[in-house]
Amino acid sequence: MRSLDKDGFAVFEGILTPAECDDLVALAAPTSHKMAGSRCFLDHDWCRSTARQLRMRLASVLDGVRESVIVQCTYFNKTSTTNWLVPWHQDRTIPVKSRVDAPELTGWSRKEGMTFVHAPDAVLSDMIAIRLHLDDSTLLNGPLRVLPGSHRKGTLTVNQIEQARKTTEEIPCVVRKGGVVAMRPLLLHASSKSSTREPRRVLHFLFGPAHLPYGLEWRHAI
Repeated sequence: MRSLDKDGFAVFEGILTPAECDDLVALAAPTSHKMAGSRCFLDHDWCRSTARQLRMRLASVLDGVRESVIVQCTYFNKTSTTNWLVPWHQDRTIPVKSRVDAPELTGWSRKEGMTFVHAPDAVLSDMIAIRLHLDDSTLLNGPLRVLPGSHRKGTLTVNQIEQARKTTEEIPCVVRKGGVVAMRPLLLHASSKSSTREPRRVLHFLFGPAHLPYGLEWRHAI
């Protein structure tokens, strides 16, 4: 099994049953109809309940989850009609309650009515993204691709990302329906367009430390 700390990611199969995934797809449907994705799913009661259940089930196999708070859930719905590719990048932004004026904080933005900021590396290194797959993720439907160990180098420049691509072998994260890919936000990752009609729906939960520096507060902390 891949090590979350060493490699920056790990795959856990069978965290939810296929039937439980079907229930979540039905709950997401009113919000996600004809939509490629949304960052606001933690606003829904059913999603917050799912987040708590996910933390409980992962607590015995994934260090750090039990002590973390759940701060965001993004829904991805990749299909033959809502199809996209994502270039190599790191996830650096976090959702916060409001803007704080501090010279150390950069990258402020507003998306879907939410405030985001680039988090310091010290915060990002203490965070875990949990990608819950509501469908099988295969080599054909645009799976997550990662560069193992790249998270340990902190925030990277464009040139450093290009160098990492040349020197590190990428790994596709294929996982069955109900499985989870856990990853560090600073891990370099990408995905290709889907080449099949089969959907690839994912609930992407972000787990973080209970407290933030510089007077920042989480928008949600479950």
